[in-house]
Amino acid sequence: MDQFQHIIPKFREVAAQPDEDRIQFIKTKRWINYPVADQVIAHLHDLLQHPKQARMPSVLFVGDSNNGKTSLIERFCSLYGESYTCEDTELLIKPIVMTEISAPNVKDLYLSILEQFWAPHKPTYTVAQLRHVALHHLMQSKTKMLILDEFHTLNNGSAIKRNEALAELKMISNKLRIPIVACGIPKAATIISQDAQIQSRFSVLRLPTWEKNRDFVALLKAFEKMLPLKQPSQLASKELGSKIFNISKGNLGNIHGLLQKCAIKAITSGVEQIDMEIVESFSWYTPTEGPREIEL
Repeated sequence: MDQFQHIIPKFREVAAQPDEDRIQFIKTKRWINYPVADQVIAHLHDLLQHPKQARMPSVLFVGDSNNGKTSLIERFCSLYGESYTCEDTELLIKPIVMTEISAPNVKDLYLSILEQFWAPHKPTYTVAQLRHVALHHLMQSKTKMLILDEFHTLNNGSAIKRNEALAELKMISNKLRIPIVACGIPKAATIISQDAQIQSRFSVLRLPTWEKNRDFVALLKAFEKMLPLKQPSQLASKELGSKIFNISKGNLGNIHGLLQKCAIKAITSGVEQIDMEIVESFSWYTPTEGPREIEL
């Protein structure tokens, strides 16, 4: 596979596979490292290792939609939160529990936590009963951090319900002496600003969009090294890199989606490299608040 020097060694053999296999490889999600991600993961790791105290620090991790927050959190969990069974007690040890919330509903919060343990419970359980079972599993599994994705959905309800949910999170942190990482889009910051006690516990960690700089060039080079195309594309060249940036608006999800579509077209068209003509054919693939129109 010496002819595929533009691809990292472990993926070079993929470039020699049939088109269908290469396309499936491109569509498969995989992690690409970048400097800001290292900084975020390091900060969360420090939080995970924080000594237990009466008032544990917590973090609100915010960023634009489709800009890589969830992927970054999943990467952090895979590095430091893998579950295992204790040999002595045969109990499940779950250092990090990550779940998703959809509304300011305390009962749903505890149900979502119990789902992470596949814990049996009855539909008739009260909030108090669900709280008791959920806290028991978190303590028994020696959970050191609770991560709540889609935190901004706490805005999808009344102020009373939202305050009840926030009070419950504060209680969980106090009771277990663990940090909470709340993840959401930027408007999630308004949730913690409405409660002085909550606001004093949470630091805000913002995931920036990309800028047209050295880090963006490094990102494009990293992407190209993982694409199983038979010819180099020179994605980081000034002309091609600028076009990719202008279409994606510096949104990581759009950068990934755009390059994925371009790479597939490079294979199906037989060109075997991402050139300006292919990139321009996907100029419609820009960030959007609503449904994206697919051009035919």
